[in-house]
Amino acid sequence: MRFTHLSLCFTLIALSALACFAQKPPLPSMVVPDGLGYNIHFTDPRPGEMEMLAESGATIVRMDFGWNGTEREKGVYDFSAFERLTDSLEKHKIRPLYILDYSNRHYDENLSPYSPEGRAAFAKWAAAAAVHFKDRGIIWEMYNEPNISFWKPQPKPADYISLALEVGKALREAAPNELYIGPATSEIDFPFLEQCFQAGLLEYWDAVSVHPYRQRDPETVVEEYAKLRFMIDQYAPDCCAGGTKGKHIPILSAEWGYSSAWGSYNDDLQGKMLPRQWLINLACDIPISIWYDWHDDGRDPKEPEHHFGTTNFEYHRDRTPVYDPKPSYLAAKTFNETFRGFKFNKAIHSSDWFAFPEAENYHIFLFTKGTQVRIAAWTTSKEKQEVLIPCHPGVFRCISYLGDNLPDVSADETGLKLSISDEPIYLIPEEENTFLTALAKIPSTPICLCLSVADSQKVIAGVRLPAKILRNDHLLSFRPATEIEGKSVYQVFNYFSANPIYLHFELGSNHEIVCRIVNPSGAELSGVLDTSVGSKNIVLKQGETEAAVSFLVQPDSTGHYPFFYSFPIAELRGRLSMRQFDDFTKYTTETLDQNWGIFPDGDAKVESEQTLTPGENGGLHVSYRFDAGWKFLRLAPKNNELAKIDGQPQSLAVRVNADGSGNTVRLRFRDSQGQTFQANGDRMTEVGMQSFSFDLTGKNAGHWGGPNDGVVHYPIAFDSLIIDGTRNACGPYDIDVYSPVLVYGE
Repeated sequence: MRFTHLSLCFTLIALSALACFAQKPPLPSMVVPDGLGYNIHFTDPRPGEMEMLAESGATIVRMDFGWNGTEREKGVYDFSAFERLTDSLEKHKIRPLYILDYSNRHYDENLSPYSPEGRAAFAKWAAAAAVHFKDRGIIWEMYNEPNISFWKPQPKPADYISLALEVGKALREAAPNELYIGPATSEIDFPFLEQCFQAGLLEYWDAVSVHPYRQRDPETVVEEYAKLRFMIDQYAPDCCAGGTKGKHIPILSAEWGYSSAWGSYNDDLQGKMLPRQWLINLACDIPISIWYDWHDDGRDPKEPEHHFGTTNFEYHRDRTPVYDPKPSYLAAKTFNETFRGFKFNKAIHSSDWFAFPEAENYHIFLFTKGTQVRIAAWTTSKEKQEVLIPCHPGVFRCISYLGDNLPDVSADETGLKLSISDEPIYLIPEEENTFLTALAKIPSTPICLCLSVADSQKVIAGVRLPAKILRNDHLLSFRPATEIEGKSVYQVFNYFSANPIYLHFELGSNHEIVCRIVNPSGAELSGVLDTSVGSKNIVLKQGETEAAVSFLVQPDSTGHYPFFYSFPIAELRGRLSMRQFDDFTKYTTETLDQNWGIFPDGDAKVESEQTLTPGENGGLHVSYRFDAGWKFLRLAPKNNELAKIDGQPQSLAVRVNADGSGNTVRLRFRDSQGQTFQANGDRMTEVGMQSFSFDLTGKNAGHWGGPNDGVVHYPIAFDSLIIDGTRNACGPYDIDVYSPVLVYGE
C-alpha cells in the first residue's frame, strides 16, 4: 500500500509538472503590429468592413461574447454567430479576444451571476465556449468592467471574484491550454485589482487586462502601469508545485480610447492620441493595445459615446472604403505600415541634455528590426520643442503620423536637430546609421518602475540605481549616460516608491492644522514630524496605515495659516499656507439657499432627487438619489463673488462624510480665460469620513472651453464639487461636505 501511495504521489507530481509546461498559444508579441487592434460590435461584418479593418493593420479585435445571446434556451448553447465571426477574422489573419460577460435571463433574475446556480451555469457555458473554439488562438476575457455599472445591480468585488474563480477552475479542467485573462476594469482600479489578486485569481489568469481611460495625455499612464506591475509581481503565484516563484503575468490594455466629442477633443486631437497611446503601451511592455472603438456608434455630435471610432458612423455599401476614415484611422494605418516588423528598443534623450530644458516633455523612441532602426518623436508640450537626437551624419526620411511625406531632415556631426510637436513624426534613415545601430545594442532600462525602499542599489539592465529610494510619491528621474564614440546618450529611467508615505494637511477648528500620515503599505514606521510650531513623534505598528496629529497655528493678517513641515524618514518637507475657501458652519437654512445650491446634471432624461441643507456638525448636508443612467450633482456657489479664489493655490482639500455608494467626487474650477478644468478625486467606497485633495495647477485635470490650452490662467474661480454616479440607480444617500480649504505652496 505504501508503494502504491508513493507511486500515486509521483504520478500526481508528474501530471502537475506536465500541466505547468503544457503549450498554450502565446500572447501577441511586441513586434508591430502584433497585438494592435480595436473593439468591434458585430458578429457579421458588412461587405467591405473587414477588408477596411484589416487594411489599417489590425491584428486583433475585442468583442463581447454575450452569455444571454448564446444560451437562449437553458443549457443549450448556440455559438454559430461567433463561428462566422471567427472564420471571418481568421481569413484576414486577425485574432479574437472574446469577452465572457453579462447576465442571462434564465439565472439570477437576469442580474450578474451571484448565486451558486448562476455561477455554475456561467462557468459551464464559458467552458463549453472554450472547448468549442479550442486551438484557434482565442483569448478569453473574464467579464467587462465589473468594477462599474456593467456589473448589475451594482459592483460587488466578492461576487465577481467568486465567479472568476469558478470560471478559471472550469476552464483549467475543460480547456487547460486556452488563454484566460481578466478583470477588464474600467480605468486602473487598484483596490478592485488587489482584491482580485489577493483572492488568487492570478493563479488562473494568463494576463491582467485593464482599461486605462482618461481625458489626459496617454503618457500619464506610465506611473500606473509601473504600480500595477509591482502589485502583480507581489501576488504572482508559483508556476506550479516546486516551480520558480514569480509567474510572469503581462498587463494588457484591453480597451482604451478618446472620444472626439469630449469637451476638449475633436477628430484631429483624437488622431494624435491613438499613435501616442500605442507607442507608450509598447514602451511599457504592454503586448495588447485595443483601441476603443472601430467605428463611431452614432451621429449625435454631443454624445461622447458615439464618437470613439476611427471611422465615421455612416456606411457606404457600394464604395471603397465603406466608411469615411477619421484621422485616427489614418494614424493607425500609418503607424502599422511604418513600424511593421519593428520592435520598441528604448527611449533616448539628447546627447546635450542641459541644452534642452524641456527634455522631460519629449519622447524619442527607438525601434529596431535586425540592424534597421526607425524613430518616433513627439512632445507632450503645447508648444513646439527643439531636440537633438544623437546619431551619425545622414539623411532621414520624415513621415507624419497621418502618413504624409514631410521634407527630409539631415543630421550633422552633432546629431539630428529637430523641431517636434504633439503630433508624432517618424524618422527612417536613408542608409544604415551605425551610431543608432550601436545604441540599439545597449541594454535598455524600463521607462518607469515602482520600487520598494529595499530595492536601493538594485541593478536594472546593467545600471545600478541611486543609493537611496525615497518614500514619498514624487516621480524621480535617474539618467544613466552611455558613451558612444564620444557622445553621451541618456536613457531616462523614472521610478517611484512602492511603499510611500503621504502627508495630508487639513484645517481643523480652533486654529488647528491636522496632519494625517498615510502609510498604505502598512509597514512599521517611526519618525519625527518637525513643524514651525513644534514636533510630534509618529509611530505606526505593522499593519497600521494611518495616524493623525494636530498643531495650533495662528492665522496671519490675511487669514492664512502659514506652516513649515519636515518628515525626514520620507524625505518630505515644505512650506505651505492654508485658508478656508468658505466657512460652511456659518450658514442657516435661509442664508445657505442664497449662497449655495445643489444642481442635477448629466442626462436630462435620467431622474434624480437632491436637497441641500445645513448639517448638524457644521457641514453642508446633501441627500440624493439617482435613477440608472448618466447623472451627477454639482454643489456650486450661487454668486461670482463667493466663487472667487485669490492668488495661485496648489490644491483644494475637502472632507466628506461619505456614503459608500462608489460614486466619485470631482472638482471643477474656471480660469480667467473661461477655460474649465475638472480634477478627479476618489470613489466613496466606504461609509465614514474621507478626505479629498484636488490639484489646482491643471496638470492632472481635463479641460475645455476658452483657449483650451490646458494652462491655468489666474485668477481662478470655484465652479463646483461634483458627486458623479456610476450609471447605476442609487440612493437615497446622505453625505456631509465640510468647509473646503485652499492650500498654497511657498
